[in-house]
Amino acid sequence: MVGAGPSGCRTAEIIAREGYEVLILEEHPKIGEPVQCTGLVSKRIGKIPKSIILNKIEKARFFCGENFFEIDSKEPMFVLDRRNYDLWLAERAKKAGAEIKTSTRFIDLKNGIIFTTKGKFQTKILVGADGPNSSVAKKARIKQPENLFFALQVKVKSTFDDNSVELHFGSNIAPSGFAWIVPENEKIARVGLMSNKNPNNYLETFLKKRFGKIEFHEKIGDVLRFGIIEKSVKGNVLLVGDSACQIKPFSGGGLVYNKICSEVAGKAIVKALEEENFSEKFFIENYDKKWKEKLIWPIRKGLILKWIFSNFSSPTAFSIVRNFGLTKIAGWLDVDFLKK
Repeated sequence: MVGAGPSGCRTAEIIAREGYEVLILEEHPKIGEPVQCTGLVSKRIGKIPKSIILNKIEKARFFCGENFFEIDSKEPMFVLDRRNYDLWLAERAKKAGAEIKTSTRFIDLKNGIIFTTKGKFQTKILVGADGPNSSVAKKARIKQPENLFFALQVKVKSTFDDNSVELHFGSNIAPSGFAWIVPENEKIARVGLMSNKNPNNYLETFLKKRFGKIEFHEKIGDVLRFGIIEKSVKGNVLLVGDSACQIKPFSGGGLVYNKICSEVAGKAIVKALEEENFSEKFFIENYDKKWKEKLIWPIRKGLILKWIFSNFSSPTAFSIVRNFGLTKIAGWLDVDFLKK
């Protein structure tokens, strides 16, 4: 298993629970660092410790310039402590029997031998849970979609409505994407944006326009790869999570989709070990096709929603969406654009 993020740890836990040996390789020295996403999730994330939940959100405001409208979420959204969420999942994997090696970078896979910066390891199955620029995908020659977003986020201190998130659209705000303000409480919020270019310049402009002169800290950046991967397996190699583009094309959120696909991957691997079948055909049938049965349509509808909001910057488009009703659009697409 390459990558000790949520996808890697959830998959590893499922396999280790059945008594099989699982080794997780993590290139960073600490689990959960650097932080990878905003951490706004729905209840579909499942049961998690209350100590990891920093805030609950019930409203969203959609802005286009100075105009905005507000909607209520059907269910409260949770703002997570992302670092501790990752640590919690890693501890679950270890308690199930998985071993985690940090500061260990994957280099290559040849004839069932994994080459790393900390030595060689033999494996029957390799899982790449190593993100949008997956080294495992490159070495296994699994082609990933080429669609990329660049995300940047900081924390700011100000005064916030801690029950509401703000989503700001417009080509002058974040080309092909949007900016967000997600409060942790009444005084601190996560402020960021994702776009197809120059996120640093656009974020600086957004911060100045929204807050004036303000100090920020904990600056983090990430690359988001989205779309529909043609095939998430090659031989006995599987991609899970962001490496397989198992994310929402509209918001870039992946925690819920990652959870769904990690469970499918874990069960498929357990079955493969039980049957001693490690063929590509087996993993296509038991993993690739099964996770796509669950998510291929939601991802396609997410691409439609992304297209709608990419044209959201003009006053005319904003008026159409507002008058038609954002909730109607979301309902038709069966997509909750807030849920990550």
